Amino acid sequence: MAAIIDDNGNINYLGYKFNYTYHAQCLMDYASKKYPNISGFDKIDYMDEPNMPVYYLSLLNNVIFTNVSVDDEKRGMLYLPKKMSLKQIDRLLKFVDTVLEFNIVWVYDLSLLEGMVIGKEVSEIQKDDIANFITKSNLKTERRI
Repeated sequence: MAAIIDDNGNINYLGYKFNYTYHAQCLMDYASKKYPNISGFDKIDYMDEPNMPVYYLSLLNNVIFTNVSVDDEKRGMLYLPKKMSLKQIDRLLKFVDTVLEFNIVWVYDLSLLEGMVIGKEVSEIQKDDIANFITKSNLKTERRI
């Protein structure tokens, strides 16, 4: 259902037993366990804005992949934080190799606008261009809130 690559390059697969109805639920459960000192995850209303957990996890420098496949069409959303560690980039490049059969929309430069999560989107990145795209998106440091 989802995967998260933390800033140490560790990958966590979430909701793989499909015990969640929404991606946001497994992301919020992960966030509550990974960041117990941040109580805000418990207050997120993902029914109002489903990408809010993604936004806050990206603020904590996590890469988030959500499997949004429909029927036999493999689709995914890959959300990039503003900055990634070298370990994280290395793991991300390896992870992308495992989901090459997916039609992936890459979302980066996330911000909040009037309570809605927005970001820049790119799809159809060729395998040879992925490393360049990740490096380019990782150079952005300004976050609009």
